[in-house]
Amino acid sequence: MLQPIEVKLQSPTRIIAHRGLSGIAPENTIPAFIEAGKHGYYGTECDFHVTKDGQFAVFHDSTLERMTDGQGYIKDYTYEELLNFTIDAGNNIESYPNLKIPLLEEYIDICIKYNMVPVIEIKTVRDNSDLDRFIDLLKDKGIFDKVHVISFVLDYLLYLRSKEPELTIFYLVEHITDEVLNICINHNLHIDALVKYLSPEIIQACRNSNILLNTYTVDYKEIAELLNLHKVDFITSNILIESK
Repeated sequence: MLQPIEVKLQSPTRIIAHRGLSGIAPENTIPAFIEAGKHGYYGTECDFHVTKDGQFAVFHDSTLERMTDGQGYIKDYTYEELLNFTIDAGNNIESYPNLKIPLLEEYIDICIKYNMVPVIEIKTVRDNSDLDRFIDLLKDKGIFDKVHVISFVLDYLLYLRSKEPELTIFYLVEHITDEVLNICINHNLHIDALVKYLSPEIIQACRNSNILLNTYTVDYKEIAELLNLHKVDFITSNILIESK
């Protein structure tokens, strides 16, 4: 069984567990989020899609095939129907029989229990009313001031920003271009970028613009330590943990 890899980091860099501690438990599952909490992560990330009946289902892919014994799109099922399928893939799946797709509420409750920052990626919604309900959920759960909301879909982020000036929002991208920087400066967004395209100059440009920078996905200790040297704010990882 894989074990988390400890890495010693100096402020400000903190580690976010990618889809839970997915290096040792299947991604985006209750066990993965609990393991992240038990290992003392600063935060843990998840993804969600909206189901046919408007539930927030925690799952990365838009379709079921890669991670479950089901087929088809999440959006075409009610949440009750999704419970007919079992998660049958992921790290150490043999230790976690009969796993089901969790709801976003369950993920949030685990974050609250273990005092982790929720990092929530919006994958697909049906319309802006789903985003309104999402904001209501964050407020009802008391995590609105703590959560990081992320997405590749800029329209979602701009709608949320128009409604909630104080919400912490990260624009998910691969490359940080001048266009991305300008969008984030103009709309008070932070950036979550692919690690292989970062450079010291780009990191400094974010800092100069007061933009927080998260990078994904970092599973090598040496790379994390180098990013820490350049004062990247957050690192998303499947397996790295901060040594105490």
